[in-house]
Amino acid sequence: MIQKRKTSFGLALLCALFGSTGLGPAQAQEWVFLPPAPLFKTLIGAPREPYTGITAYGNQTRFEGAVGATFEFLRYTPPDQTQWGWGVFGDGFILLDENGATFPMRGGDWQAGMYLSEATGPFSHRLEFEHQSSHLGDSLQGVQAPLFFSRENFNLTSSFQPFDELRLYAGIGDWENIYPQGEDPFFCSLGTEIYSPAMEPLGTFLRAYGTADLQWKGEAGGSLNKNFELGFQWKFRKEGSRDLRLALLYYNGNSDFGQFYQQPDEHWGFGLYFDP
Repeated sequence: MIQKRKTSFGLALLCALFGSTGLGPAQAQEWVFLPPAPLFKTLIGAPREPYTGITAYGNQTRFEGAVGATFEFLRYTPPDQTQWGWGVFGDGFILLDENGATFPMRGGDWQAGMYLSEATGPFSHRLEFEHQSSHLGDSLQGVQAPLFFSRENFNLTSSFQPFDELRLYAGIGDWENIYPQGEDPFFCSLGTEIYSPAMEPLGTFLRAYGTADLQWKGEAGGSLNKNFELGFQWKFRKEGSRDLRLALLYYNGNSDFGQFYQQPDEHWGFGLYFDP
């Protein structure tokens, strides 16, 4: 009788353990380490999201290069079937001129941070802590005095995607530590992504898209930075987050590069991008 009670207790304990870790049929919650894609999808129309790519300006001889990635450590799905993600991100952006066969660097920006994200149905949210610094390029050394540009912010972005062809998002943030000092630390954003019906050449996923991204920055007396894109997005799998994009873009506002944040910037160009 004692042996039977011990066996029953052991079976009950195993069932409870497997149920709580999502390994049994009565799955109540799930932990995923190193998921293949971030829970909060990249905002493809926002100029300073982590991505890898190059932009060639069409109205002047100038190029932008970017290298960035998002690395999600942990994904958690509790019994209520919401999803939570935790990870880090980092990216670098460089601005290049052309001088014959050389491409001297005008400036470089670096960003790194940590995020917590949540998704429920068509809604998703991302809270970030981000560090940003900016450095003057070697081609302007001795020509322009460099700024000491270093800062940290907290920002929150919310996204609503009722169906595959439409996504809306809005964000708000504050630079809690900002240099140069004396600037207004508030910023916010509003944007949309619109997609065409997809084609599936050779089993892949191809569609056209258009984006509009508006960002208000309190610094430099206040500026509304506008970025618009028209292009094509190509994925190997519809469910995947990684893609290749070819886009025509237009930007108007103050420069996104920290060394030139007080200077107006208007350009159009062509971009080739790889999203993580």
